[in-house]
Amino acid sequence: MKRNKLISIAAITVALGVLATGCAGGSGSSKSDSKSSGGTKTITVKAGTGANVKPYTYVGEDNETTGYDVEVLKEVFERLDGYDLQLEVTDIPSVFSGVTSGTYQIGVNNFSYNEERAKSYLYSYPYDKIGYVFVTKKGAPEVKTFADAAGKSFEGQSGVSVTTAIESWNEKNPDKKIDITYTDADTAITLQHIEDGTTDLAIIDVAMYNAYQKEYNYDIVANQISDDDAKAIADNSYAYYIFPKDQEELRDKVDEQLKELKKDGTLTELSQKYFGQDTAPEDDQFEKTPN
Repeated sequence: MKRNKLISIAAITVALGVLATGCAGGSGSSKSDSKSSGGTKTITVKAGTGANVKPYTYVGEDNETTGYDVEVLKEVFERLDGYDLQLEVTDIPSVFSGVTSGTYQIGVNNFSYNEERAKSYLYSYPYDKIGYVFVTKKGAPEVKTFADAAGKSFEGQSGVSVTTAIESWNEKNPDKKIDITYTDADTAITLQHIEDGTTDLAIIDVAMYNAYQKEYNYDIVANQISDDDAKAIADNSYAYYIFPKDQEELRDKVDEQLKELKKDGTLTELSQKYFGQDTAPEDDQFEKTPN
């Protein structure tokens, strides 16, 4: 198969208001841009990512967008003839609104599956198996459940699964609310706030916790989330790319390549590179998409 080497990465930093307006004010079309080169038609696919959840998606020291999620997607498009992948860095709410409006044809940010979100987006095959932990300052009372976190302060990004789960907890348990501070800061900043006592806790993926601890060695600890609370965060323990509802053909093409990446060991190789362990989903996860 001829390999497409025309992958372009555009890391865009724009004021939040401009981003939100731009995404919301899109044409509503979910069709990818097309261009011709030497008589061959190339379809440009735009993917939006928050790029602040290392090691999944982040901007490296060379200002290039990278991370496990990103490198898997790059590999997918390396194997797809006639497609040019363009990555744009934005905030998480704008990833969702951009996929909804058709500004982006793919959303990339370690997204978990839930039924409510599936009403608005198509899901790919999973490309990673994930697990969550509560993170608190070393020496602070243990937090292993949402109930343990009642009355404590939490930092998280708006629109992501862990924050949505806490919002739902607060609605159902008004007498045991968790105080939410919304942030678009890098996870490193959130963990620093836990270490210095600015905030009490965060909920992050195990691989993220290990990566940040290896790099910064914060004075913090992690506790595995209970099974019930894990189910409140996500309907399963996998990560997916999301697509507009009318991009089924693109989703299916991406799925074909994800299945090949699993089969030839590329997912295992990349996960070992970024996480130090094999987090590729089981073979049976590449037989049917969630929706």
